[in-house]
Amino acid sequence: MKNGYIPRLMSSDALSGYASRFRFLTANTFLEQRWARIASISGIAVLSLLFLGYGFWLLQLERGARAAAHGDLDAATALYSAAEWPFPSLFARAFPDHYSRAVFPKIALLYNRGKTGDVVAELERATTRAPALAERPEFAFWSGNVLLRRALEATDSEIIIKHLYAAAAHYRKALEAAPGDWDVKYNYELVQHVLKEQEQEKEKEDSKMKSILERIRTTTEPAPKEPPPPEKQG
Repeated sequence: MKNGYIPRLMSSDALSGYASRFRFLTANTFLEQRWARIASISGIAVLSLLFLGYGFWLLQLERGARAAAHGDLDAATALYSAAEWPFPSLFARAFPDHYSRAVFPKIALLYNRGKTGDVVAELERATTRAPALAERPEFAFWSGNVLLRRALEATDSEIIIKHLYAAAAHYRKALEAAPGDWDVKYNYELVQHVLKEQEQEKEKEDSKMKSILERIRTTTEPAPKEPPPPEKQG
């Protein structure tokens, strides 16, 4: 057997080639398992961070609602602003429903604090980030509220009527999207009632003005001259 097949195999380079190939495959398998383990751990860590961040976001909303319920409007506004912060334009477009849960409560707080200009700015910024919000009933409702407040603050009758008609259009749109919302329904009916009274007052004023003009005409226009009597024939 000394000069047989096995000694020749042991003395050849074939066995060393097989051994090096086996070591290479073993190293590759080890690296693949290691990278798979690292990828799994990384994935679990990312998911954990996402769930943790989502839970913290929900906590911000809850704290904002509690602060508003206790009358601390400044703190509630700050909390809703913090809940709005994680939504840049891309996330706001992708998750408009979640984004709206932070935006519209903040707008309500600003409106109740009398900050109409800030409400307008927030509505514009919200629809820039998430254009889908422009079709939501909340957007139409708060847009109508802004116009109603501007009508109440105005003194010129034409501007008041203009704002009231615009507010009614927004309330009508919100009511079509949310027919069961009593706040929208109440505001819509209120504006319609005010517009009806304004129209009646305008009709009365127009009628009164016509009557005044008619009296002016009758007092200022000269009476028609009577023709001279015919001359007597002699």
